Amino acid sequence: MSSDEQRTFTRLFDEQRAQNNPASANAASEAEWRTKLSGKKIVDGQASSADTFSKRDLPEKHRVIPPGAMVTKDYYPDRLNVHVDGEGNATHVTYG
Repeated sequence: MSSDEQRTFTRLFDEQRAQNNPASANAASEAEWRTKLSGKKIVDGQASSADTFSKRDLPEKHRVIPPGAMVTKDYYPDRLNVHVDGEGNATHVTYG
């Protein structure tokens, strides 16, 4: 196999793996949201300061999960889960 064929095979293999494992495809997006939201208070209205983030600016598929909340076990690889502390500050994010 030539080096060009090897590169093409590797690229196609990686694309297929990402399609079969949506979590790996969202890793960069998850890191981006973690950076955007870390420590910020999630608010219903417009964000009023640098320490707040509006729910309206989250992806369409999202849920904000307070401590101790019951959540469904359904898995949507494109749904952003924003975990918050008792004061509504984002602690971490996941997809699923």
